[in-house]
Amino acid sequence: MIRIPFSRTSKDDDSDKPSVAFSEYCRDELERRRDTGVGFDEARFEAAVELAVGRLQAMEDKEGKA
Repeated sequence: MIRIPFSRTSKDDDSDKPSVAFSEYCRDELERRRDTGVGFDEARFEAAVELAVGRLQAMEDKEGKA
């Protein structure tokens, strides 16, 4: 199970952002799927990750302004 931090102690530390944690998880998951030998739609996976990360970043930006 992945743990995504939703609270931060330092606003300057990008590694604590949910978008960064999710991106790292997805990078590992992509490698795992490649290594299984089972075909999957890599382009669709990457597009979904990009969409989700964009939404997380938008929420982070909104949180930072509040």
